[in-house]
Amino acid sequence: MTKAILIAATLMTLPLTVSAQETVSEREFVNDGAEWITEVTVTANLPGPAIWRVKKGSSEVYILGAMPVMVKRIPWDDARIRRVLKQSNVLLTAPEAEVGLIGLTKLQMNKRLPLGKKLDEVLPADVSQRFYALADAHGLDRDKYKKAAPLWAVAALRADIYEKAQIATLDPEKTLKRFAKEDRLKTRPVGSYSAAKIISRVGQFSKAQEMSCVRATLDEIEFSTKNARTATEAWGRGDLRTVQKLSPDSALLACLEGAPSTSAMLGRTIDQTVASINKALETPGKSVIVLPLSALLSQGGALQKLKSQGLEISEPAL
Repeated sequence: MTKAILIAATLMTLPLTVSAQETVSEREFVNDGAEWITEVTVTANLPGPAIWRVKKGSSEVYILGAMPVMVKRIPWDDARIRRVLKQSNVLLTAPEAEVGLIGLTKLQMNKRLPLGKKLDEVLPADVSQRFYALADAHGLDRDKYKKAAPLWAVAALRADIYEKAQIATLDPEKTLKRFAKEDRLKTRPVGSYSAAKIISRVGQFSKAQEMSCVRATLDEIEFSTKNARTATEAWGRGDLRTVQKLSPDSALLACLEGAPSTSAMLGRTIDQTVASINKALETPGKSVIVLPLSALLSQGGALQKLKSQGLEISEPAL
């Protein structure tokens, strides 16, 4: 995977949210869980992270909610989900980004500053100070970012700091995929979305919009590095209220959500998830799906839509 694709993946890091603004404006950093606890949340004193079961006749789909960021190598009780995986027909995962030639071309065109310009010259003084203070605090080379356009620079900084801080953005999905491979279990995403449409938003930003996104991403980095360990431990014991308060929004994705086409795309993600669960429920036996808690528990999210269909939803003891 090229560096360009890695940065694109950083820009498009889930969790997905289910609402968007028509335009990007000055905004304060908000936590991911601000609105995703709904009446379908089931709480019980069970070992390990929260798992939901959707049941229809002889078919069952077990759902594991994923945090946007998790500290790597913090142990959690995976016994329940492993038992289900060993008996399952398929592991379903979140939608995958499709990065085509057009998207990569736009990415390459937008990620560097004009010849002769440097990052610290185009960033406002307060933003530049915060940016490089974070880089210094994590022992990163300042020169790596000096020729990158602001949004791409802060995306790279986010990826580098998370790597240094041992913060993962693809767990527990990555862990479940490893389990599935060991068990020779089929794995497939519930759908896909066009990365090119998201990347094209970058070139439409005004200077003020771009700086708002950079500031919000610096907020996210500071919030995540401070709270990710506590949030991960809370997730591991099924404490969704603490996860809600301490899980960060993906600030870059929130900025890119402004276009109506992107908002519609994110709505389709929920529909793809619900459709995949309903399809899995047509096959007798068990299936497992892992997807972001925000897409799962938000108003109009997957669990709420499934509940409206009259399906049985519970948190099983296993």
